[in-house]
Amino acid sequence: MKVTYLEHSGFAAEYKEYVLIFDWYRGSLPEFDQQKKIYVFASHSHYDHFNKKIFGWSEQYPDVRYILSADIAGKEQSEKQSERTVYVTANKKYDFDGIKVQTLQSTDEGVAFIVYMEDKVIYHAGDLNWWHWEEETESYNEQMRQDYQREIDKLKDIVIDIAFVPLDPRQENQYAWGMDYFMKHTHTKYVFPMHMWGDYEVYDRLMENPEAEPYKDRVIEVKEPGQVFEVNV
Repeated sequence: MKVTYLEHSGFAAEYKEYVLIFDWYRGSLPEFDQQKKIYVFASHSHYDHFNKKIFGWSEQYPDVRYILSADIAGKEQSEKQSERTVYVTANKKYDFDGIKVQTLQSTDEGVAFIVYMEDKVIYHAGDLNWWHWEEETESYNEQMRQDYQREIDKLKDIVIDIAFVPLDPRQENQYAWGMDYFMKHTHTKYVFPMHMWGDYEVYDRLMENPEAEPYKDRVIEVKEPGQVFEVNV
């Protein structure tokens, strides 16, 4: 599978006749084969996960579809684009032409995506993360822990080939809590850190963290937008 890091939480995954594009909001996009089926995902409406410019891609690619969180509804630019767009809500299953999608409830806004593409499974977290903040109350942080773990535990029986999961340096000492719980409670072959706000040294911090020892060889190093990975899954 070919994976291209677009920026922040944006990735493109190419496999056979499929292209999955997740949470693009800025930066350059690779040129894709116009004969492929292109699915564009946006997990929620925050500016760093969604940009309405994605609807312009329908002019270049004849077989593009948009699978967007319901909080984005109403932002299409034309009736034609509306016909290509499906809005999804949390904890639902959807069957599209060639792929199946399951959603989880984000701990922020919108949804996380589990995509079944032939014999492969792709997970994109969006902003589903263990958002522990020192300035928040104890009850808030405890509720966040419960909410995050509840959603991730729904994945325990799924073998995930590639996952895209937040590793946010703004969380300071709690930067890896979400990643660590995810990797220790799912069957994930490879994970790409995201939502790093350009601070790619947080990957090195994770590699030096003893808690990551059981899975650190499955964490892909993301260093700059435009990186291309050939992942054998």
